[in-house]
Amino acid sequence: MKTPSPLLNAARKTEAAIEILCKSVLTLTGFGLLAVLVVNVFVRYVMQGSVEAASELPALMFPWFVMGGVVLAAVRGNHVAMQLTMHMLPPAGRRVLATFIQGLSAVVFANLAWHSVENTLVAHDELSTILHVPGSVGYAALTVALALLALCAVTAFVRFGILAEPVMVDMAAAEGAVV
Repeated sequence: MKTPSPLLNAARKTEAAIEILCKSVLTLTGFGLLAVLVVNVFVRYVMQGSVEAASELPALMFPWFVMGGVVLAAVRGNHVAMQLTMHMLPPAGRRVLATFIQGLSAVVFANLAWHSVENTLVAHDELSTILHVPGSVGYAALTVALALLALCAVTAFVRFGILAEPVMVDMAAAEGAVV
């Protein structure tokens, strides 16, 4: 059996780290959103009161929740995969199409991440009404998501385009479709 190259090991470790990060973000924000909901319902219906920050906390956590899910889907091969087209192509065609998609995705996502930094800086001066949290918190989720999507695309580009790893299409797989 052939020993994996250091470049392939680096790509796999990067993808594994991104997956752990995204799962952590999803878990923390998911439980955070649930906690806010439970506390708000309890205070409203049991104590006949209200939590002032109940509307702002989900607005702060939800972008991070979405970021975790989108990037997790990307690292698992469940985004922009064109599964049916990939399934119909021969292995060499799959690799060429996957390399093209990942290369284009890397360039587009990196460019968007770069420009979203400007929006994040502009939004920093906007403060939420009750908690006075900068608006950059939500925009930072977008910036991080775009940067991680670019990184996922780079690792896939390395695997498919440079290292000529075969593109496997499994449309029934729960963990990923194009890997």
